[in-house]
Amino acid sequence: MDSLDQIIDGAQADLQVYQRIRRAILSGQLRPGMKLQEPRLAKVLGCTRERVRKALHHLAHEKWLDIIPNKGVFIPVPSVQELHAIFEARRLIELGVTRQLAERSRLLDWQPFVSHVQQERIAAERNDRATVALLAAEFHFLLVESLHNPLIRDMHRGLMLRSSLHFSLYAPMNLQAGAGNGCAGPHEHEAIVQALSDGNGARAEKLMQRHLSQLEVLLAARKPKTEFPPLEDVFASLDAMPAHADEAMPAGDPCCAD
Repeated sequence: MDSLDQIIDGAQADLQVYQRIRRAILSGQLRPGMKLQEPRLAKVLGCTRERVRKALHHLAHEKWLDIIPNKGVFIPVPSVQELHAIFEARRLIELGVTRQLAERSRLLDWQPFVSHVQQERIAAERNDRATVALLAAEFHFLLVESLHNPLIRDMHRGLMLRSSLHFSLYAPMNLQAGAGNGCAGPHEHEAIVQALSDGNGARAEKLMQRHLSQLEVLLAARKPKTEFPPLEDVFASLDAMPAHADEAMPAGDPCCAD
């Protein structure tokens, strides 16, 4: 029988493989429709095929991957129609949350939001796309969590998991350059926080409406990417960057993109 230490070590190794593959998806380097083969992933990640298989099934359960019987595991190709449906629902929830938070602005501590936006800016300046994707989603989670309504929180989490996939696959590769050209994205969060902390509900709601609408337009303007990069190059580039602190959170916790 395995010792407790062996079980813990195995679980930690499973988590690391899961996180590395998820980070590769968030980086945008794995193209829509790309097939992920267990043997090759196991070789690149230096682990067993069984460990890779566990991670792939976990990611498929979370809708980050598609498993097609008798064909394999693929990076999803989500439709534009789904994107519009997601953002329609997000607007209904997040605009209402924004109004409520503005009304409660004096009761809330906005420093965690200010610190969070600073982390986003640093990640964007490094063009660390995977970390930007994680932090961007976490910003919206923080807003909804601040309302302390578990029903709204749970509905929003489901939407954000799929929204994060669209962001990961279709947001610009160079996020810093995109921000300079007026591209919707995480750089707009700072103005939203300022309006909320000022208690200016009308401005906060207007900024959130514009932020979500521009992001929807950005992600709907898809350019087909048919060239699939070598997995070795993808993981080598990611390993050269420092991992986001929240990569240590348990698999399955919500941590996905704007």
